[in-house]
Amino acid sequence: MNENVVKFEQCVSDEEKRGRVGVVIVNVFVWLVLIGFVIASKGSVLFFILPGILFNYLLAEYNVRKLEAVGATVTTQQFTPVHTAASDVCRRFGVREMPRIVVINSGESNAFALKFARKRVVMIFSELLDGIIDSPEQMRFLIAHEMCHGALDHGPRGIFEIYKPARYRQARELTCDNAGLVAAGDLIESKTMLLKLCAGRRLFSNLSENVLIAESKRIYSGFVGWLLRQYLTHPPAGARLENLSSFALTNGALLISSPTRPVTAVSVSPLPTAFSTSGLTPALPEIPSEVDSSDSVTKSSVA
Repeated sequence: MNENVVKFEQCVSDEEKRGRVGVVIVNVFVWLVLIGFVIASKGSVLFFILPGILFNYLLAEYNVRKLEAVGATVTTQQFTPVHTAASDVCRRFGVREMPRIVVINSGESNAFALKFARKRVVMIFSELLDGIIDSPEQMRFLIAHEMCHGALDHGPRGIFEIYKPARYRQARELTCDNAGLVAAGDLIESKTMLLKLCAGRRLFSNLSENVLIAESKRIYSGFVGWLLRQYLTHPPAGARLENLSSFALTNGALLISSPTRPVTAVSVSPLPTAFSTSGLTPALPEIPSEVDSSDSVTKSSVA
């Protein structure tokens, strides 16, 4: 993988690049309307907004610890392989402060990113972690995917992008997948990670990359497919696999075509990240009622 890719912005998918202009235009208009509203109200509306922002900052650490109380926090002493993978991702992308990573006991294969004020958290479900903890590449893919969500969805760009249509969110998932591939450094392992998100750690070997790609094209076809693009927040698994192959080709990965082989030994050779479910957004785990789970939550099936 191209060693010159050292920033999340360098991983932006072609789909997101095409959608950014329209999203920027709409958001500029939204911000102008909001500023106009503040001016028209002579700033009085700020008296209702600022207390909420202040309250969020004051309770940030409290909310994070409430999440830690229902799971286990990754440290150098527990879940050491996860901490090592996260450290590798931080070094690769120049992330100064590692987000707190919390493992939650759950039978779902998923992970997601959260932000409370300046506190960033990556939640990983135990079912997913159990299937990848022995693979440093897959763990780097997962963690990088989620950190990319944190950087783009919860950073300055995320604050500006009040309006994000479903198609743009799908494109962002592909961007985060690209970041995962860069961090993993192995395309096969990256695709395997996505397959585990799609069918689970026990059944993923039954999947076929070619079938999933054909399936994604069918899902997106016709008027029904157009409607789905306006609704889904995550692309189908096949679209994500195809995107990884394309990104790998343009960034120095050597592809070995093997069209008939099941995805367990994907047709590419030397691909962590955010999370996503194969085109669907699963339910969040039960979070203590004191925690405001609506604050900058990002889901993905890896990511």
